[in-house]
Amino acid sequence: MKKILLAFALVLISMSSMAQDKGDMAAGVRLLYSTEVKNIGAGALFQYMFTDNLRGEANFDYVFEKNDINMWNANANVHYLCPTSTATKAYPLVGLGIANVYSDMVHNSVKLCLNLGAGFEVNMAKDLALIAEAKYQFISHHSQFVPSLGVAYRF
Repeated sequence: MKKILLAFALVLISMSSMAQDKGDMAAGVRLLYSTEVKNIGAGALFQYMFTDNLRGEANFDYVFEKNDINMWNANANVHYLCPTSTATKAYPLVGLGIANVYSDMVHNSVKLCLNLGAGFEVNMAKDLALIAEAKYQFISHHSQFVPSLGVAYRF
């Protein structure tokens, strides 16, 4: 019983040191689903903490081809982090980006997009977080809902 209590105390102590501070950065990858293309995709992200609660994120997502349609988008989003416990954070997100839709009918169509959504982050280790996010991208004639699941490494 003492070993279990000691292990539990060590876990709590390590979680309390997982706060993000101004200037902290993270890079990560994610899997996503596009409701416009109706297929999965992959993405890469870079995050920078502007303040203890305000984070900027640049990301690039690519949706794999299905029915002769594929899509990529590059975004700049802002997250306002709301700690829900010592190891978890929820956040709303807002941002702008560009999206490129390619199909046999449309060819290349580059459009401006507006992102609105929310995310949830769980600290898995001091430098590693699991991220679940859902956003709606407002894109002329190609708006879509994009849920994603990823990991980020902090440095």
